[in-house]
Amino acid sequence: MFDIAIVEDEDLERRALRSILQSNLSDVTVAGEARNGSEAVRLLESRCFDLMLLDIRIPRPDGLEVLELLRSRNLPTRVIIITAYDHFEIMQAAIQLRADGFLLKPVRTDALLKAVGDCLRLPAPGGAAEPSAPPEEQTPHDDLRARIGQMVQDHAYRDCLTLVRRQIELAHAYRETAPRHLVLDLSTILTDLVARNGRPLPEPLARRIEALATQRLDQRNHYKLQELFSEITDLLFDLDEDQGASTAARVETVRNYIERNLHKSVTLEDAAEQAHVSPCYLSRLFHKQMNMTFIAYLKMRRIDRAKALLASSDLPIVNVALDLAYQDANYFCKAFKKEVGLSPTEYRRQHSS
Repeated sequence: MFDIAIVEDEDLERRALRSILQSNLSDVTVAGEARNGSEAVRLLESRCFDLMLLDIRIPRPDGLEVLELLRSRNLPTRVIIITAYDHFEIMQAAIQLRADGFLLKPVRTDALLKAVGDCLRLPAPGGAAEPSAPPEEQTPHDDLRARIGQMVQDHAYRDCLTLVRRQIELAHAYRETAPRHLVLDLSTILTDLVARNGRPLPEPLARRIEALATQRLDQRNHYKLQELFSEITDLLFDLDEDQGASTAARVETVRNYIERNLHKSVTLEDAAEQAHVSPCYLSRLFHKQMNMTFIAYLKMRRIDRAKALLASSDLPIVNVALDLAYQDANYFCKAFKKEVGLSPTEYRRQHSS
């Protein structure tokens, strides 16, 4: 017999989940229910559950914070996340915290029974159990490893860099100090892929990666983490461009250069040197290819990056400005409002998850 806890703030949804489970699965008992994060924490402190159905959007602590608490205590409880929001950031955060499954609302009966059955390895409802081999051990980040590996194969440098940056932001999203295991796991994934591609890891970079095990990983070091993981990501891609490259290839080189240097002051002259052309020629080339000027594109990417940081992290606005090479936070706020129509604070209030 398996004990299940249901954590759902909507009474109707909670009753429906309980009814479906009790009517169809004779091997499970709904042994606890909670309407919010505080009640869920008390449930976990009162007894051990085999499985928890956990809604993301519950009153604080929210579902991800409950899951993080459960994992930090090394409880054996398996967790199926229930959410109405099929957002990449939510899924990635839950994967990082080793969620065992996901269900999208409105939850269908067949999907619920299959998810619970798979998680607890129950026989299919109405049928006999089929003998099966023990499931293969999966690392919590197999999905992330596969995504990055595919991006490398597809030469999708900017997409990969964006994904890696998101992982760092997610690690800081729910506490001031990033959980060390999330940062170390990400470094392991990237360095393993670098080694698999036969690329040497420079000794200075290797020492900085090794130092992650002991250094403080709070938001004051967010910039340094981003810089370090951008450098590791660079090793996964062949960033050396042929000097006789086509127009599209030269512009792609410049866009990649901009992307990995958003935190620095980037000039047309610097970019032209990367593309092995004159600044004047690059200016014409870039405008023709992108239908916007080099400066306009750089500003657009910085504003887009600022939006992502404001929506997905708790970084102070002054840190966001510094991360994007704005030396004056007031100037950043004015530039952001001019482009977006909202101040950074207003944007964060409207778009933070």
